[in-house]
Amino acid sequence: MEGIMISAATGAMNSLLTKLTALLGEDYKAQKGLSRAITFLRDELSSMNSLLEKLAGMETLDPQVREWRNQVREMAYDMEDYIDKAICFASTMRSVRMVKDFGAQREIAGQIQELKARIIVASQRRDRYKLDEVVVGSGSKNVVAIDPRLPALYVEATNLVGVDGPSEDLIRLVTDEDLSVRVVSVVGFGGSGKTTLANQVYKKIGDQLKCQAFISVSLNPDIRKILLSLLSQVKNEDYAITEQSNEESLINALRDFLKDKRYIIVIDDIWSIQAWKTIKCALPESSFRSRIIVTTRNIDVAKSCCSPYHDLVFKIRLLSEADSKALFYRRVFGCEEKCPLHLKEVSTEIIRKCGGLPLAIITMGSLLGTKSDSREDWTIVRNSIGLGLEKNPDVEEMRVILSLSYTDLPLHLKTCLLYLAIYPEDYVIQMEDLVRRWIAEGFVKAEGRRNLMDVGKHYFNELINRNMIQPLDISYNGQAKGCRVHDMILDLIKSKAVEENFITFNGDEQHILVSKDKVRRLSINYCSQGNVRPVSTMNSAHVPLAYLDVSNRCLQFWNFQP
Repeated sequence: MEGIMISAATGAMNSLLTKLTALLGEDYKAQKGLSRAITFLRDELSSMNSLLEKLAGMETLDPQVREWRNQVREMAYDMEDYIDKAICFASTMRSVRMVKDFGAQREIAGQIQELKARIIVASQRRDRYKLDEVVVGSGSKNVVAIDPRLPALYVEATNLVGVDGPSEDLIRLVTDEDLSVRVVSVVGFGGSGKTTLANQVYKKIGDQLKCQAFISVSLNPDIRKILLSLLSQVKNEDYAITEQSNEESLINALRDFLKDKRYIIVIDDIWSIQAWKTIKCALPESSFRSRIIVTTRNIDVAKSCCSPYHDLVFKIRLLSEADSKALFYRRVFGCEEKCPLHLKEVSTEIIRKCGGLPLAIITMGSLLGTKSDSREDWTIVRNSIGLGLEKNPDVEEMRVILSLSYTDLPLHLKTCLLYLAIYPEDYVIQMEDLVRRWIAEGFVKAEGRRNLMDVGKHYFNELINRNMIQPLDISYNGQAKGCRVHDMILDLIKSKAVEENFITFNGDEQHILVSKDKVRRLSINYCSQGNVRPVSTMNSAHVPLAYLDVSNRCLQFWNFQP
């Protein structure tokens, strides 16, 4: 399996390149003319693959670029089918020691020429629309214009629910009598209230210190602007960016100013260890009981920030059922007593689907505030959770926040996460079963001496550490034996899976089959039998099929052959 890897971003491209290289080897001894054509395919596809990988790291794509990417990805799948046939044919001839079948050879050569023609067309389109220039030019624009976390900084304390206990616990960690600089990391799910909690603690104890700052790092940080903002806040002076405001001079200025000060600094939404290492350079060690609070979604980043004191990692908890209800009813009606009786049951179901995530509860509250008091309207909203929420500004804002976690994933983890979209909401996914499916799909790549199962378990743990999946049944050695996907993350990855033509959903009311592309993976939900399209009407050759048994909600898998 080494070198062969399937990706949601690049399709079968990596697998295809490996197989094309194999066709050029001694095992197959391709004819001279055929060998040149295969070499051309491999080289052109390698170049396209490099561009596909660049595109995978971008949050938004130009429509022309997206269309080209989709066509090339689908082309890679088709080509892999052709190459598999060629390899199978060559292997059969060797095994039975047959005389060369010139007719079959010509057929393969003809198919290779067809593939070559498709690649030439794709390359010409890439050049004609100057796609490489579009990608380079849009790189600087590929950021969120407005920080979606800003509202969390200005919410009134009286409107908060469930933060009193966590804020007191965090304050105890921050206000310890230790004289050295102490770093406390707040880690949790996207939208779980990390920024809100850190800001409340900052307000409560920041007034005790003259030297304070609250800075947001974000996914694609501009370190120079961050350091400049930090310097402006701690000195309480305005600074403009100049040519002399390079990172080194700003770090030196901060160190010089802070060396004999007691300070409190919040570094909000930090994504990488490297970003932390750079910012840390500006914060000198001292014996004045200075404090730093860091928020992040990644447990590895959290541990790195407060290393070696891992007991200073504060894991934020999702809201309890009681706090979830209080926040929801306050957001929609002002209080629970004002909720109409006919909306009580559906309200409880919506709250449960939000899974204690403050961002989801607030978003659902804002969405329902635009609806009538009709139970039918509220039921539609309830059913939409986990199936692709309706278009709404508040819902889109929530998606932007949650999508940041997805965007930050490396390619292989994006692919593994998208695969979880085949499971229904609240389904308990067994770790070993899931890893075996990843391996069978070609999502896992061998690394050094570790076998595929161990690498797959590492992928699984990475998704847990990045708060993309919720661990279940943790054993004595700390390994989770299973996981569950939060409904809001499930909604996100289902939308991404449809957008990438990674999975086709048949039976979900909100995921209507509109793609003209071939079905690559098919998930049929017979809970809504009236919405299930006949499989015979789809272009679904060689589809791994996930079937949901309505009687016991049990997933069964097999390879479907039309």
